[in-house]
Amino acid sequence: MDSRAHIRSDSNEPVHVTLLGDSQKTLLGRITNHSKHGIGLLIEEPAPIGSAVKVEWDSTLLLGEVCYCRAEGNSFAIGLELEHALYNTAELGRLAKRLLDEVAPQRETQPSRMQK
Repeated sequence: MDSRAHIRSDSNEPVHVTLLGDSQKTLLGRITNHSKHGIGLLIEEPAPIGSAVKVEWDSTLLLGEVCYCRAEGNSFAIGLELEHALYNTAELGRLAKRLLDEVAPQRETQPSRMQK
């Protein structure tokens, strides 16, 4: 019996997984399952328990902490407890560019305090 608090759904989606730390390393991976607060991944290399991980999936950015890591064939199954999630990152990027483009002309036309 599964004692998880949230329903977990199976998946098989390709992702980019970045192991964060002193030396960041990006790997190809696959999402195997997900829930409201966690995600299961298959990656090419082991990830230390407790390490921070960034997952890029379509227009979604997930940040989490490794809860477990176990060998599974030629891959490693890791479980992440999700800390933060950003959805529609492509749209957020377009909005940020639009806002920055609006601010930049205003800065160029305003005299600096040094030019009096």
